[in-house]
Amino acid sequence: MTMKRSLSFFRFAQCRIRGIARDRSAASGVEFALVLPILVMLLFGTVELGHALTVSRKIDEIASSTGDMIAQQSSWTKTDVTKLLSGASFILQPYDTSKLTLTVAVNDVNASGSATVNWSAALNTSAVNSGTASAVAVPSNIQETGVQIVLTRVQYTLTTPVSAFFSNFTGQNGYSFDRYFFNRPRVSDTIKYN
Repeated sequence: MTMKRSLSFFRFAQCRIRGIARDRSAASGVEFALVLPILVMLLFGTVELGHALTVSRKIDEIASSTGDMIAQQSSWTKTDVTKLLSGASFILQPYDTSKLTLTVAVNDVNASGSATVNWSAALNTSAVNSGTASAVAVPSNIQETGVQIVLTRVQYTLTTPVSAFFSNFTGQNGYSFDRYFFNRPRVSDTIKYN
């Protein structure tokens, strides 16, 4: 009888171990716990990339439309340019516009192809002094002696919660954008600034 009980207990234990080995209900919980951090990182990365791409598109739009507006008139007043730059900054909303710097420089190009600033206006930064060499080299295919070139430069730093968190590790606080756009005057060869 003792032998029968031992054999019965052994078969019972063997059946239970096989049952536990076949039971996969906890495996999905463990797999989920392992995959969850990766899924959360992918979610935050996707949101982060979305913000960066949106800001990049908006900055390109600010640079191109501001330069295009300046190029469409042969004369500007300081007040009108200030209003234009301020209005262009609203394209960036709902993002913080206080970190946005916008510079418009109308450059004279000489026969040797070097560009110097004729006049400049800026938002959230200092305007470039007249007579200063252009901050960005003007491509030779758009240069023409006696025809001014409008250079619009937009700089912005996007700081998000994720980039702020990782700034402790990377040393960079956000994503920096620096875009510029060239235009030629549409109405006349020069653009006056009063």
